[in-house]
Amino acid sequence: MNGAPMTKHEQIEAIDLIVRNVDQRAKQIEQRWGIGRLPLLVPLEWAERFRLQQRKFSGAVWEYNLAEVKNHGDAMLRAYAKLDELATAAHGEPAKPEQWEFTVGADEELIILVRDIKDTGRVDTGGRQCQVWSLDEIASVIRNHPLIAAAKEQFPGAIVESVRPAKAARDKLNDDLSQIPFTLAG
Repeated sequence: MNGAPMTKHEQIEAIDLIVRNVDQRAKQIEQRWGIGRLPLLVPLEWAERFRLQQRKFSGAVWEYNLAEVKNHGDAMLRAYAKLDELATAAHGEPAKPEQWEFTVGADEELIILVRDIKDTGRVDTGGRQCQVWSLDEIASVIRNHPLIAAAKEQFPGAIVESVRPAKAARDKLNDDLSQIPFTLAG
């Protein structure tokens, strides 16, 4: 640039780029060590320093302070590198989680199931398009569909082959919206 001050839009774009770089590094770390696990693998002093740095970075982003976002964004990248180094020295390379694969639906969409939600970012997808689910998420689906759980309880050994909404629910979802009491301005 020619020395002119950045516009607010340019500042926001610059902040967005820094945030995306830090997020990219966070995703790489989660894929390597698991979601939220890295601070648990290092000495407490370093975990506390990491959490403090996260707060400083978030605060700078919240305030839209480009200079501070740059400063704390760089510090976040260094923090991830340091924690990764410490975890590798203490624990070696993380083992890949145990995973199970299956397909669903007519289009045979690939589903990968892992035991712990922290492992959802660490699966080996082999570059394939898929959904990754944890047992905790499956438990949540079961809790939110009590009729399925009741059927399994009443009929031990029963196999759930499919789940779909009742016809009445489908009919309500397929209405033409004519009963909405307002009109769109045109």
